[in-house]
Amino acid sequence: MPEFQTICRVGDVPVGEGRMFIVNDLMIGVFNINGEHFAIDNRCPHAGASLAHGMLEGDSVLCRIHHWRFCLRTGEYLDEEKPQFNARTFPVRIVGDEILVEF
Repeated sequence: MPEFQTICRVGDVPVGEGRMFIVNDLMIGVFNINGEHFAIDNRCPHAGASLAHGMLEGDSVLCRIHHWRFCLRTGEYLDEEKPQFNARTFPVRIVGDEILVEF
């Protein structure tokens, strides 16, 4: 059964940026878009680069290597209709000053 786990504190992810955290051997990119937090599999489905080190554009992130765009809300690959390249996203909850992610 899925459960929420604390991954970091709200202050660990500045507004307009992403950070990578490892939980249960899984690399998770956590992003802060104007105070709203999102969690996505950190590995780009195309070439495996870190999405947390990518560039933010609205509510999407561009992979730093080939600039593929992924929606942080849904994980959808935005450049073409190729669902096989969608990234996995995770539900996020804020409790106090902690960011929890559902696995």
